[in-house]
Amino acid sequence: MTSDDETLKRIPGARAFAKELAPSYIDHACMMNGYAPPPGSPLGEGIDAGFSYCELDCGSAVTETLLAAANPLGNFTAIDTRGELLERGRALAKDGNVRNIVFHEASIEQALDLSLPAFDYIVVEGIYSWVPLRERAFVLAFVRKFLRPGGAVVVSYNARPGWNRLDPFRRLFREATHGVRAEPRQRLAITRDIYARLLDAKAASLLASGLTGAAFADLANIPEDVLVADYLSDYADPLYVTEVAADFAAVECVLTGTADMAQSLAQAMPHEPFKSTLERLPTIPGRELAKDMLYDTRFRRDVFVRGGQRLAADNHDMVMNGLAFALEQPAELVRYDGRAPFGAMQFDNPHARKLVEILSRGPRTLGELVAQSAGTDFQTVVANVHALIITGQLRPVYRATSEAVKNTRTLQGAIRTRAIGDEAIGFLPSPTGTAFAVPLVDQVLMDMPAHRSADTMAEATLAKFVESGRAFSDREALLRRARSFRRNLQYYATLGVAPV
Repeated sequence: MTSDDETLKRIPGARAFAKELAPSYIDHACMMNGYAPPPGSPLGEGIDAGFSYCELDCGSAVTETLLAAANPLGNFTAIDTRGELLERGRALAKDGNVRNIVFHEASIEQALDLSLPAFDYIVVEGIYSWVPLRERAFVLAFVRKFLRPGGAVVVSYNARPGWNRLDPFRRLFREATHGVRAEPRQRLAITRDIYARLLDAKAASLLASGLTGAAFADLANIPEDVLVADYLSDYADPLYVTEVAADFAAVECVLTGTADMAQSLAQAMPHEPFKSTLERLPTIPGRELAKDMLYDTRFRRDVFVRGGQRLAADNHDMVMNGLAFALEQPAELVRYDGRAPFGAMQFDNPHARKLVEILSRGPRTLGELVAQSAGTDFQTVVANVHALIITGQLRPVYRATSEAVKNTRTLQGAIRTRAIGDEAIGFLPSPTGTAFAVPLVDQVLMDMPAHRSADTMAEATLAKFVESGRAFSDREALLRRARSFRRNLQYYATLGVAPV
């Protein structure tokens, strides 16, 4: 085993939750791009029947475990070769009494021989552009074998053309530190010095397409796990969307578009220079490629559907009463402007403020938002919902069920007990089929007597972190957090992530 292999193995599995991997989010991405959600989705023919979900190379399976608790009708499968990370996932699932998830210690090649169900959702997160071609072939073989017709697969990858300017530095990084026994930060310093010397020498290729001064300076701030994955790995290779689309077309999967609504073709098409450019390209991959050139895209998270079943034009009930929408922060923190890839957004209007006031009481379906926005027409409601999603302030979710409420409460308690320690998770599962960010400080505050003053709660929280060796350097920030806790607790309650 080489020193590079050892370094890669030291990078821990993620302890974060990725909201884009929730079934409700994937369903929204399908529908947003004009495709039907998977057959097992609670929105369609699978209502109350259940669905199956799998992530390859899942690490410690935090996302899957939280999703399993939040979606009691789903059956979840977590696959990874790293047994020590899967043990963390098993421990969390056991402590949270999450019974609808199974863990398999296996490579993707080995997983091809497992006895697995046909999946409605398969997630390929952080793998595809970071592994050798042989591994990509196994991913495609897995999708071919286990994704059911109409099922969705989510694939994330480093993308070109955004990585093209970084490519000279990335390749130099590998060659300049090949066989060097040094920590990643030391290797970065070595490569930056060589790159700077080439710039001083006016190297033609770097002057033509190399890093800008600001981007070169930002290299010093790359997180170590990203540095190792993107620069140290011999196999990391950014891809064009057309290359990935061609790969998945070979296993009968159609590119619906990106999971990110702000990056979707539907949002970009009405604006210039997108409109006059994209409408001349006949295929979705071609339009996505041109859009990436206009955006200079560096990362994509795409949704593919096996068979590419289009959403029926008359499926009014699914659109109106299927997905619900939840605020990403308390209503008083919502802003009514923002930047989108296609330009600035301004939507400070009475209709948007009315929507936020309705949503402050909890998630609502589109049909409920229209019904409760008296005097506001359907298109205006939709436009403001889209604006809130694009600016990252609204999220598609499922309607909560009593079983999901029961399941998530148990796991929430198990996560809060981990708030101080190496196994801390800054998210709590919600009965709306997803999980929401809850800072560790707030998780500790949740388990303190409600009658205490904010100052007393802050001091007690600080003491807990100090005892654990995770002291805060800013006591005033902690005090401010404690003083705003009751307001935040009301918001958490609307999402079902506050203790009862």
